[in-house]
Amino acid sequence: MKILELDTGLFPDARTVIAALRRLEPAHSVVSIDLRRRDMEDEAWDRVIAAILDSDLTISN
Repeated sequence: MKILELDTGLFPDARTVIAALRRLEPAHSVVSIDLRRRDMEDEAWDRVIAAILDSDLTISN
């Protein structure tokens, strides 16, 4: 399964989600994207959209 983690910094339990995803990594493809960066340009946002469309499961934390 392709799992995408979008790191938004919005949720206080992010460490729990990250720990759970790390346990899934041996059996699944886990990709993390940090959306908190303020220097993201159009190309970076295009990659985010492509990653969302390519994933089986998208999680934001």
